Amino acid sequence: MRVPLAVGVVTAALYFGRLGQVPLVDASEGFHVAIAWEMVARGDWITPHFDGVRYFDKPPLLYWLMAAAFQLVDRSEWSARFWLALAVVGTAMLVAWLGTRLQSERLGLIAGLMVAANMEVFIFGRLAKPDLLFVFFILLAFAGFIVAYQSASRRALLVCYASLGAAVMAKDLLGALGPLAAFALFFVLTRERVTASWWIPWAGVALLLVLAVPWHAAMEWRNPGYLWYMVVDNHVLNLAGRRVFPDEDVPLGAAEFLGVTAIGFFPWSLALPWAFVRSLRPPWRSPEARIWLLLGLWGAGLLAAFALSPFKLPHYGLPAFPALALLAAKVWDDALAGRPGAPSPRTLLALPLVVLVGLAAVSVAAWKGGAILPPGTLAMVDLHSRNLGAQGQSAPFIPAEQLRLLLPISALLLGLAALGIGLAIGRRRPGAGLGVLVVFMLAFLPLVSQGFALLSKSRSGQPIAEYVKKAAGQDDVVVHEGALENTGSLVLALDRPVGIVDGMRSNLAFGATFPEAREILWDTERLRQAWGSPQRVFLVSIVKPERSVVRALPEGSGHLLLAANGRWLYSNRP
Repeated sequence: MRVPLAVGVVTAALYFGRLGQVPLVDASEGFHVAIAWEMVARGDWITPHFDGVRYFDKPPLLYWLMAAAFQLVDRSEWSARFWLALAVVGTAMLVAWLGTRLQSERLGLIAGLMVAANMEVFIFGRLAKPDLLFVFFILLAFAGFIVAYQSASRRALLVCYASLGAAVMAKDLLGALGPLAAFALFFVLTRERVTASWWIPWAGVALLLVLAVPWHAAMEWRNPGYLWYMVVDNHVLNLAGRRVFPDEDVPLGAAEFLGVTAIGFFPWSLALPWAFVRSLRPPWRSPEARIWLLLGLWGAGLLAAFALSPFKLPHYGLPAFPALALLAAKVWDDALAGRPGAPSPRTLLALPLVVLVGLAAVSVAAWKGGAILPPGTLAMVDLHSRNLGAQGQSAPFIPAEQLRLLLPISALLLGLAALGIGLAIGRRRPGAGLGVLVVFMLAFLPLVSQGFALLSKSRSGQPIAEYVKKAAGQDDVVVHEGALENTGSLVLALDRPVGIVDGMRSNLAFGATFPEAREILWDTERLRQAWGSPQRVFLVSIVKPERSVVRALPEGSGHLLLAANGRWLYSNRP
């Protein structure tokens, strides 16, 4: 256990460090935190709510965990993100343990550090969103299956089924189908005789159902139509592009999705072409080779499935990252050991060397006044920017003068990493070169955290939320234009419901069909009537003034009180 423990210590230091110092990210975290907080306030642990409207898009496991943390240590950025950081630590340790079991301690160490030290896991592992919790349980399910396959352990198989049930409760009702499909395809390709009663034990199926079914059944009983919405509208019709209750999310193209995933898993993604070919190429004569086939089906199969799917978002590749880490680590371990069929270690180092040199040059050029990001980059990797772009708007970003303060450090780290790898290649010490890559990522990710903190501040609705909190009287009305998920901080700051105008294209669309939502969801006419009444009304808008509903109000009646971070605050009183 020394390798998993060492990986756990490094990962904990990386992910828990400054965890609570970055403000909640609006259009992402604030929404989920507000749901958990409302769960505490209402005492309703079955039906999640946001701003008084029933919410159906995600199961409640993360909200339960956050709500419990809020009750134990109060609400904060740290308590909201704690479970996700812990899930990453667990994921890294489990990957390290699995790699050690499958081949060697060195492979386990490399794989555990790879799954922790990449930009995509680092960013999502410090966000109060359910994705990394889901990744952990999917990994645990595959680990249970692999141990059951290797040693005929019934207990490990039960862990597999229980983990699939937990994955369903973490993120997705259909979350168990992907691993089960991978297991089935694995047996088809290996042509092994399978005893169905052993691999599908009644106790395992019962565990999965006990964990996954009761809450979904209770939701359908309390909220008729929930299962239709989750299964048919949210999945089947979503894939067909014919949703009855669409949200704002704009999907990526196949090349964009694969590109974002490769960038998110850099530099380890550079070894994946060899990893996929070696794991998926027959024959798979030994049990060990078959396990790597399963990991190849998990990693490559998931990426291929989403690339071919008409709907995918930038983070949809995350559940494949544990498999990708193990596959890439095997390529490196085999190359370092000189095993037959492995690529040259110098080749594996030459690719990141070229990329690092290029990135260092770009950082220097941007620092001296060049373009910081190529056009379209932000919309490809950032869902909020993509959604606003589709609406003819632009998302707030880090001010150039603040971002340029990070560029010298970025250029220095990239340059030092390139120099270290170049020296390792020249002195024929590939192990040292790999070590340089790992140390570079561990040093670079805190810089990513600083940049992400600046991004969070540039998009935060907190300045406007605090203004409204101080200025609004008990009888005043607060209304939000556009999907309220984009300004979750407003809901967290106020002790009253926030009206929503022109916000039906959102995660609350189905919840808006229930009677109590009528008081929350407004149309333009209702806003106009309230605006002309003696009551004071505050309107928070995420829509540019030239396109805002404020233009439909009586001329001269909309007083702009504050503009900050891509939001505008108006009132019918100066």
